[in-house]
Amino acid sequence: MQAPIKKIILVTDFTDACIDASYHAMLQAQTYKAELKALYIFEPRVLGISEENYLSQEHFISNEDPAKTRQRGKDALKELADSFDMKVETIFAEGYAGQEIVRITSELKTDLIVLGAQSYTGWNRYIGMSGTVAEYLVKYATCDVLAIRQSDLDKDHFPPKTGYRAHEKASADALY
Repeated sequence: MQAPIKKIILVTDFTDACIDASYHAMLQAQTYKAELKALYIFEPRVLGISEENYLSQEHFISNEDPAKTRQRGKDALKELADSFDMKVETIFAEGYAGQEIVRITSELKTDLIVLGAQSYTGWNRYIGMSGTVAEYLVKYATCDVLAIRQSDLDKDHFPPKTGYRAHEKASADALY
C-alpha cells in the first residue's frame, strides 16, 4: 500500500501547459488534504546563447535588468498562489530547472510533483527535443511525478465546485 500524499509541489513556468497542472495539483491537494506549494525556477541565460534564442520572440524584452526579470517571476508566483482557493506557499529558486526541482523536492520530502508537460512528437522528438524537464523528473525525482499534458480545455470547463481560479491572473504575460 502506498503512503498517503501529504506534500505536493506544483512546478510552474507560467505557460499554458501549466494551467491544467495547476488544476490537478489543487484537486490532489484537496482530495488528500495535502500541503500545496508552488515552485518556479528562474533559469539564468545560458552563456554563449543570445537572449533572442533563449526567450521566445514574443516574450523577448531587450535590455531588461535581470533583477527586474527575477522580481516579475516572484510577483507572478505570488499571484498564482493567491489565485487558489486554499493556502499555497511559494518557492522561488534559480538554476537549471530539472536539477533544482529534484534538489528542492528531495529536501522538502515531497510526496508528489505536479507539472505541465509539452509533448514533442514527430520530427521535434527525432532531433533531440525529448530532453524535457518532465522526463528528467520522471527519471531522477525521489517521489512520484504527475506530468499533465496541456488540453484544449480552458478554466470555464472545470467543475465550479472546485473553486479553480489559478492562472486567471498569473500567465506568461505576467512574467515576460
